[in-house]
Amino acid sequence: MKYKIGFWNYVETGVLDPEKAVEDWKALGMNTPMSFEFNPEKHDKKDMLRALDVCEKNGMKMIVCDARTTFRRLKEIGNEKFEQGVADASRDFASHPAFFGFHIGDEPDKDMFPYAEEAYRIVKKATPNSAPFINFLPFWEGDDFAECLCPDLESYAKMLDHFVKNTGAGIISYDCYAHCAYFEREKYVDIYFRNLRMFGTVARNNGIELFNCPCCVGHWMLVVPDEDLLRWQINTSVTHGVTGLMYFFVYERTLDGSFRLPPIDLFWERTETFPRLSRQNRIFNAFFAEALSGLTLCDIRHFGTRTYGEFSQFEPNEDICKIEFAVNPVPMSITTYKDVCGNNVYAVVNLSQNEPTAVSFKCGNGFERYSALHRMAPGQLMLLSKSGEGHE
Repeated sequence: MKYKIGFWNYVETGVLDPEKAVEDWKALGMNTPMSFEFNPEKHDKKDMLRALDVCEKNGMKMIVCDARTTFRRLKEIGNEKFEQGVADASRDFASHPAFFGFHIGDEPDKDMFPYAEEAYRIVKKATPNSAPFINFLPFWEGDDFAECLCPDLESYAKMLDHFVKNTGAGIISYDCYAHCAYFEREKYVDIYFRNLRMFGTVARNNGIELFNCPCCVGHWMLVVPDEDLLRWQINTSVTHGVTGLMYFFVYERTLDGSFRLPPIDLFWERTETFPRLSRQNRIFNAFFAEALSGLTLCDIRHFGTRTYGEFSQFEPNEDICKIEFAVNPVPMSITTYKDVCGNNVYAVVNLSQNEPTAVSFKCGNGFERYSALHRMAPGQLMLLSKSGEGHE
């Protein structure tokens, strides 16, 4: 399957029974989880291998978090010792059928960027058939972004493009939780889409996959995502070029940081977020993942009450001749794909996080079946295709 769904995992190896843990991951609709944190100085590799075995049995691939493969480790010990550690980690885990790739690290700033590039090159060379995973900071507005990374969004795009070309990375990933802000939500939703546009452009220009990190836990100045917001994150992501979702996070391990209602709490019990996240991931997997996997993304436009992230306004064409709101105009997006026969397929998403809408299309050129009123929940996705295989 083209689409990978996983999560950030901060639990140490050996704490949880892999059989029970993978049962939870499967129930959440995950297929590419992040492993428990492993350090050979503290943990038994047999526990990690057992987790990989259970993932294989359940049809999952695992991103392995091994302390020996991170860019921060490279800075601490230098190239020679780092290369030896990567070689050892590769012998331990990389040949396992459930191995996806090593986790290289999270959110390098401008001082760590050279180490991130070098670590990625070393790990990729040692595991050429894998997909090493590294996660980047999002762009945000303010002078502190320039201090942390670079002057502006365009400069950041160039840094990422350079990283991909220098490392041979097959995936870039980032996290942006601005769209979950309690305050100034419209401003931060726009920043969310600016990141989607920039990271998506870098990924498509290099022919690689794009992962991002939806939020499923309230923390700091961010709300606890309800089911509408979980749906919104999935569907805005995939229709803007994302092929991998890495949720932040599943297991709550500390009271620090104001973390609230992740899927599994401090008592290892499922919270009310668990069934909501499970349902929305499984809906995507069951009704959209296969259909979207066979399509090639061509264009992304916005329409309705506003456009976000500097995406262009959708203009009617011979397929979708006219769009009108019957009830409650909202911002919406429309993504154009090509199927294997070269036909257009459209993905329409309600970009409101909390308001439903009713929208009508006047269609031609084989899309006439969609010339009707369509009621759409917040974040809801609808596919329009000549074959009629789309879902509402």
